[in-house]
Amino acid sequence: MAADEIPLDRRPSQIAAYFSRLSDTYGDGAYYGNRRRAVLEAIAPEFADAREVLDVGCGNGAYLTKFVAAPGSRSVTGVDLTFEMLLSARNRVGAPCPLARANVAQLPFKPESFDFIFASHVIQFVGDVEGVVAEFVRCLQPGGVLIATGQRDDGVRQMLNAIVGDERWREYREVIFRRAARREADARPKDRYQNAFASAGLRVEERAAPFTVTWANIDEWIRIRWMPLIPEAERGRADAMLAELAKAGVPQTLTQHEPLIIGRRE
Repeated sequence: MAADEIPLDRRPSQIAAYFSRLSDTYGDGAYYGNRRRAVLEAIAPEFADAREVLDVGCGNGAYLTKFVAAPGSRSVTGVDLTFEMLLSARNRVGAPCPLARANVAQLPFKPESFDFIFASHVIQFVGDVEGVVAEFVRCLQPGGVLIATGQRDDGVRQMLNAIVGDERWREYREVIFRRAARREADARPKDRYQNAFASAGLRVEERAAPFTVTWANIDEWIRIRWMPLIPEAERGRADAMLAELAKAGVPQTLTQHEPLIIGRRE
């Protein structure tokens, strides 16, 4: 995959190549930290009762470390497609947490192995949403809960678009966010995710995890999440754009909402 491509190609090899370049820093910084704290607070009632936890698409272990360190007696397992992410997760989490490299569409677990399955920013990277959700549910115990995040709150992008205008925003989007056109199937992701949960036999609930960030947090997030994907020759241009934004009257704080879909298996 070229360095400037967002993985609209959902083949596992393409997704793994994309995220391998982010394995050391993905989830770092105040933006991700504030969002993670908000999500953990939002799902605390469900997690408190969990005994067999699976973090699917665990990445470099940002959530795993929190799950492992949480009070209570439970086992926590992490799964990811990207080898480099799992290496980073092992360094962060340590030995007590089993890790496995696997495609989320074919999890290496027996049916009904877990009572709590968590998938942060995973579903939007798969081609067969319905099939992947069904695979998660196969591994979920009766009475268990599946929680997915990442229906893409566009608050930051909408704010930047409003500040610089539509024409200039297209340049920002292409240079900084490496944003290609969204697939038609992604146009209404919330509806599709909800339908996939319901079709898999889950009782579906929506929840939002609000968190507040500053412009400095957003600038840091862009540099952590997007700068590694920008070709070297264009990074100076991206830096100039960020400096321009800092002078353009960006609000000092912004409240974001991380959307959650919660599915309960009867």
